[in-house]
Amino acid sequence: PPSPGSPAVLTVRGLSRPGGFDDISFTVHAGEIVGLAGLVGSGRSEVARAIFGADRLSGGSIDLDGVPIRVNSPRDGVGLGIAMLPESRKDQGLLVRLPVGQNITLPHLNKLSMLGVINRRRETRRVGQLLHQLGVRPESPKPMVGRLSGGNQQKVLFAKWLFERPRVLILDEPTRGVDVGAKRSIYELIASLAAGGLPILLISSELEEILGLAHRVLVMRQGRIVTELAGDDLA
Repeated sequence: PPSPGSPAVLTVRGLSRPGGFDDISFTVHAGEIVGLAGLVGSGRSEVARAIFGADRLSGGSIDLDGVPIRVNSPRDGVGLGIAMLPESRKDQGLLVRLPVGQNITLPHLNKLSMLGVINRRRETRRVGQLLHQLGVRPESPKPMVGRLSGGNQQKVLFAKWLFERPRVLILDEPTRGVDVGAKRSIYELIASLAAGGLPILLISSELEEILGLAHRVLVMRQGRIVTELAGDDLA
């Protein structure tokens, strides 16, 4: 678990969206994994999408490192350093007909280019590092993403959001549709990112996954947080 004095990175207060969730407040500290649990339809994913900027809020406030932020679109979220692995990698996360390398660098082209020209050397070097670090097979930027296994596609999605270190990482069902071996390596990756100080908001339908990874768990029902579990409650 994160050290007791670790700073609050993401603080949300009174977040509301009609028909989705109401009066949601919580904090995620540096190096902490906070789980959002609850049945499908409880409002977990909707909260995550609103923090990322994919859905509009009707009320509440979001602070990042103690500074109030406005997030009106995913572009705002990405610009502020909020990264989100969506629930469906094929519909929302990856362009399956594009190569691995392009999928990873797509959100970062403005940071890779100078006067409109992409620094290919830097791009190739960073993509290579990520493929190696995350154990993507094959370890090449060239194959079409759609030809990879589910586990390797999910690792490419992680690489896309770790190209530049985010300030907050939101994971919505990070091991959906992957085999046992890939699950294990994704769990190790999530734990190591948190150990390196990254604040993580984790959403999962798998109770075992949430209890095994999260330092604190917020349980949602019908758009509200009804319980918080921490410490011995998670055992």
